[in-house]
Amino acid sequence: MNGNANPGNTQPYTADEIYKRILKSIIKLQLEPGQLISENQMAQKYNVSRSVIRTAFTRLQQLRFIEVYPQRGTHISLIDLNYIADLLMLRTAVEKEVIYEMFTFLKEKDRSSLVAALETNIAEQEKCRHEQDYYGKFPKIDSVFHKTMIDSVGRYALVELLSTDMLHISRWRNFDVAFDHRIPELIDQHRAIVDAIKEGKMLLAQEKMADHLETISNISDRAIAMYPTYFEKFKGHNH
Repeated sequence: MNGNANPGNTQPYTADEIYKRILKSIIKLQLEPGQLISENQMAQKYNVSRSVIRTAFTRLQQLRFIEVYPQRGTHISLIDLNYIADLLMLRTAVEKEVIYEMFTFLKEKDRSSLVAALETNIAEQEKCRHEQDYYGKFPKIDSVFHKTMIDSVGRYALVELLSTDMLHISRWRNFDVAFDHRIPELIDQHRAIVDAIKEGKMLLAQEKMADHLETISNISDRAIAMYPTYFEKFKGHNH
């Protein structure tokens, strides 16, 4: 589909549909960080009025996915690794707390059932070990892996509270996984988390989860060197 029309439907795209399509293109890096886009260009692409595009752009700007610069136009926002690092810390705090609650509140048999479900999920992940980027079958299975743990202690509303901000992590993940072909590593990290849970080692499981979610420090220098136009200035964190 070329995006210039709305096939099988004579109704033009709504501002909401346009917003979702542009957002998806940004998250998938089809629209690259720093790329110039215009209302005219998008109005033409989707065959809608500029006012519809303007509404979509406003939402994207509120989410920090596009930046409007006077005299320079509208650009896809750069990847801000400082912001991503903070979001990953939040996500890590949630998932470490989930592991704490699994060990504190779940009965032994419920934890065993959870481990069995996670191991079944990992078997599905293994079938994706050859995938080179984050656009195949793996992302959905990955998402279910984390959701299964979070749901086991009834905390998924916490993730949904962060869902809008986490879209920025989604864009980073699409970059990060493809950049270093990291799917085999992610599967191995998931397995290490499950093994620690199975062995009853709460602190180790939390440590393995933190290692799994901290995705910036190992690649930031190389990523910025190879794609210097993609990133905001990165301060880094001294641990």
